[in-house]
Amino acid sequence: MINRYLPFFISVFVLFLMNMLMVSSVAPSLLVKQLLAWIIGLIFFIFGTQLNPKSLKNKQLIIFIICCLLLSVPLLMNTFTRGSRRWIDIGFTTIQPSEIIKPLLLLFLINTKYHFLAAIPILMTLIQPDLGSAITLSLLLTPFLIYEKYLQKLAILGFISFLVFSPLIWKYVLKDYQRNRIINFINPNHDPLNQGYNVIQSKIAIGSGGFWGKGYKKGSQSQLFFLPEKHTDFMFAAIGEERGVVGITTIIGCYLVIIISLIAKAYDTTQNRPMFLFTLALVFQIWIQSFINIGMNLGVMPVTGIPLPFLSVGGSSLIALLLSLGIIFSI
Repeated sequence: MINRYLPFFISVFVLFLMNMLMVSSVAPSLLVKQLLAWIIGLIFFIFGTQLNPKSLKNKQLIIFIICCLLLSVPLLMNTFTRGSRRWIDIGFTTIQPSEIIKPLLLLFLINTKYHFLAAIPILMTLIQPDLGSAITLSLLLTPFLIYEKYLQKLAILGFISFLVFSPLIWKYVLKDYQRNRIINFINPNHDPLNQGYNVIQSKIAIGSGGFWGKGYKKGSQSQLFFLPEKHTDFMFAAIGEERGVVGITTIIGCYLVIIISLIAKAYDTTQNRPMFLFTLALVFQIWIQSFINIGMNLGVMPVTGIPLPFLSVGGSSLIALLLSLGIIFSI
């Protein structure tokens, strides 16, 4: 199996090296923490390879309750960070439940017929408020929408309801910063020194990198702090500035190899429907998260705070992703 999926593992390793290189450049104080996240993630990957999702079929309700309890902790703590309640402070670090629950929610979804219950953790995430994580949790439902007709009907009904009530959602549901992000996505120059600043600086950073990039620690936008969130939301822009077209092409190539490998893995397990759906869900998660994050760095998608898989600094998302991959390779 390792030989067959060698390009997959090489691609993940290349993304690990790029992640370490860029974190040491743009956020050196977080290097040890990010390396530790990779080590813990590797342990969870190995643990995931020993799991049998089918054996958890009778524990689906417990898994769902754990997801909801984890999401309720930040809401009950009522501690705001950057205007939202999405982290749990455990002293030496923080964890983000909306990222941690992704493999757990998937284990629930593949072992139940009550897929609509996923709306509960998604709504709990929106209440935090964390639109980016709510979107990524919704992505996990994609393969179930494809293969379950009743979910298709619910999705169509939900979409029509969204269109009908969109004026009310715009006025009463969306926060000011979310409305501003949409406005500045349409016209970044509407407020270039405030809401549109991040996207403008991101495009400047990518454009200034040229073909080979400016080099290690030589990116003016990232090193001089013109580029905000250069280690998280705008890591792609930082890579473009320091590594240029070569670096960007490398990471996009790695994502393509990972996605193609996982699609092949999914269709190797068509006789095992739960694993087939689990793998496809992860394919959509990695694919669309990458697409949205890269798109917002290029100014063609609204800024939503969705991390770039394997590259954005963040232990919770990385560990959850590696655990999910481990489960996929459990058979």
